[in-house]
Amino acid sequence: MQRQYHSNLPFVDLLFNVLIGFVFLFIVSFLLINPIAKRADIEVKAEFLITVTWPDNLEDDVDTYVEDPAGNLVWFRSREPGLMHLDRDDLGKRNDEVVTAAGTILFPENREIVTLRGIVPGEYVVNIHMYFKVGQEPVPVTIQIDKINPYSVVLRETIELKSKGDEATVARFSVKSNGDVINVNKLPKKLVEGWQKG
Repeated sequence: MQRQYHSNLPFVDLLFNVLIGFVFLFIVSFLLINPIAKRADIEVKAEFLITVTWPDNLEDDVDTYVEDPAGNLVWFRSREPGLMHLDRDDLGKRNDEVVTAAGTILFPENREIVTLRGIVPGEYVVNIHMYFKVGQEPVPVTIQIDKINPYSVVLRETIELKSKGDEATVARFSVKSNGDVINVNKLPKKLVEGWQKG
């Protein structure tokens, strides 16, 4: 006996249900894809970064002084001499709050960054200075000098400043015209006295 009636309708129905399931999964996965983050429109050009940090939430004010081979000095009253730039004069705890329309934002990190945007061959001098001291305890100040192109750490050191007016030469280093760093030393050189009188 032969069947007279033959239908593929259940198979076709199952096939379309599976197809709809795959389309649904594709749409959901497509919606969950994160957009590719856009790169910053502003490229920061730097050859060296000098980062000075001290413990958070201290009221003590440590200042950074950097002198380039041409005699330009970057410090809190001269933030962009020559090819150098002081990012922010951190006053310790005194300027850790920023008031915006959204409310008060707390930024307790004590940090100053000096950027050397180009290469001037010759000797650079990096000093730190205790401008304002509140507590009795010495303040450990960490200094890191990074060469950016190609990346290398020139120096990372921690120095203690004990009282108001203390100044320490962190490093004196020479840079060749191709950017190579040579002759890193700590021969003391005062930078604060002569510049603050003017």
